[in-house]
Amino acid sequence: MRKMGIQKPKLSARREQLRVEQIPSDPETLRGIEVQNGDLRFTSGMQLATDDAVFTDCTFAEMDLSGASFVDTVFERCDFSNVEAGHADLLRCEFRNCKLTGANFDHSVVKHVRFEECDARYGSFSFSKLQAVQLEDSQFSESDFFECVLKDMKLSRSQLENANFRETDLAGVNLAGCTFERLEVTPSKIAACTVSKEQAIGFARMFGLLIHEES
Repeated sequence: MRKMGIQKPKLSARREQLRVEQIPSDPETLRGIEVQNGDLRFTSGMQLATDDAVFTDCTFAEMDLSGASFVDTVFERCDFSNVEAGHADLLRCEFRNCKLTGANFDHSVVKHVRFEECDARYGSFSFSKLQAVQLEDSQFSESDFFECVLKDMKLSRSQLENANFRETDLAGVNLAGCTFERLEVTPSKIAACTVSKEQAIGFARMFGLLIHEES
């Protein structure tokens, strides 16, 4: 089966530039807008939804974004540290140079989403469905992908040290371009996963195999 490419956000040529104070305190769908240098934390706990939107240098840190819907949205240099975004829907989104340390996206649906130069250490996507998702030049060490459904996952030049992929089927996933010494996996679910020679040796040792050192 041919793999799908990652679709880019569909953005209109013209978007309304808003100052954060112009955003309503009970927003429904923020559509066709562009916000810079804004603190969105006043919307915490609301059913936040965006469509055809760009956020640059904005703060969402520690917000309650449970059930949020982000469609055709770009986040650049935004802070999502420790957000609670369980059961969120993300479609055709890009996170560029964003901080997502400790962010919780458990039980979410993530499709056609790209993380580029992001810091997502200690983040969690457990029990989520990730389709056509790319982690590029990003830090996902100590992150949690427990019991996820992965389809067309693309990983390149990213840190995955001690990330948790237990109970997640890694068939078809190429880990060779990522860096890690240890990865938490379920042995029965790593068949057909591509790894580098060094990573294969690490997995063998983790599973108790003895590596014969040639003289």
